[in-house]
Amino acid sequence: MKTIYMAVMARLKDQVPELKWIDLDTGQLDVKTDRPAVLFPCALIGIAVRPKRNITDTIQECDAVITVRLAFDPKTNRSNGEATEEVRAKSLALYDTIADVYAALQGYSTDNFDSLCRTEQGKENSVNGYFQYKIVLKAGYEDNTADK
Repeated sequence: MKTIYMAVMARLKDQVPELKWIDLDTGQLDVKTDRPAVLFPCALIGIAVRPKRNITDTIQECDAVITVRLAFDPKTNRSNGEATEEVRAKSLALYDTIADVYAALQGYSTDNFDSLCRTEQGKENSVNGYFQYKIVLKAGYEDNTADK
């Protein structure tokens, strides 16, 4: 999982320069504080493993499920109908960042995992009032961790 995390983090850092904070998702956005310990916009990466089948007693074919949680400061979001077109366009630029994250990761692969494929995407509720958005991707890989 560490290898997948490092690759996804490096890819986002390289391909989506508008992200100011990329980190492992440890619940930073779920704490009711004045301000989470991140810079906005941020991408928080979580990884789960879904074993598919045993290849040997110590090697499994698995799917990695990568969740990228994006968060944006709502103070910069003035997209209402009363805002000027220029202000509204600037506020809605968060959708450009979301699209850039998807474009950077969809189809991305390394020697350690197959091509990433988006399986889910949508807005999340926030305990802090931040605009949060989630992109879930899946990639197959061979887990030989126990084969040592």
